[in-house]
Amino acid sequence: MLQELWKSPTALSVREFHEKIARNRSIAVTTVATILDRLYRKGVLSRKLVKEGGPHYLYSSRLTKDAFKHVVVNNVMGALLRGFNDVTVAYLAEKMTDKPEDRRIISKYLNRLKSEGGK
Repeated sequence: MLQELWKSPTALSVREFHEKIARNRSIAVTTVATILDRLYRKGVLSRKLVKEGGPHYLYSSRLTKDAFKHVVVNNVMGALLRGFNDVTVAYLAEKMTDKPEDRRIISKYLNRLKSEGGK
C-alpha cells in the first residue's frame, strides 16, 4: 500500500490514493482514510491540510522504503526478543548458520554486544 506513496512524486489525498490502490484490490475509501490516519499517527506518514476544494489532507511518506523496512523489523524483532528472547535468538541462529557469511554476521553482532555489555 505504501508503494503508491513512494512512487508518487507529490503528496496524495485519500481519494487519489484510493484511486491508485483500488485498481488492484477492492477497498473502501473510508478504510483507506483510516489506514492513512493510523500511519500518520505512528509517524510513518506526514500530512498537510489543504483547504482548496474543501478541506482535506495530502499524505506523503516520512520514511524511505528501506527506512520503513528497518522500523518494521525493529518493532517485530524487538517484541519477539522481549517476549521470547531465548527462542527467538535460537531460531535466528539456527536459520542463519547455513552459510559462512551468515555465521560472520552473527559473530560480528555477538562481539558488538559483548563489547557494549562491558561498558
